[in-house]
Amino acid sequence: MSEMENTAFWCGIGAGMVLGAAVGMAVSPRQRSMKTCVGRTMQHMGNAVDNAWEDLLRTIE
Repeated sequence: MSEMENTAFWCGIGAGMVLGAAVGMAVSPRQRSMKTCVGRTMQHMGNAVDNAWEDLLRTIE
């Protein structure tokens, strides 16, 4: 994977995280549940980054 492709991949991951968090907050019906929604969104984003990182490392090996 070239450096340009790698940079584009991580920019896409970051943009997806930001967009996902924004949509999650926008569709939240109440202020109190927003904390729960944001917490879940952050957990899912962390899991996605971990999985993407593991896949990238497996691809390199």
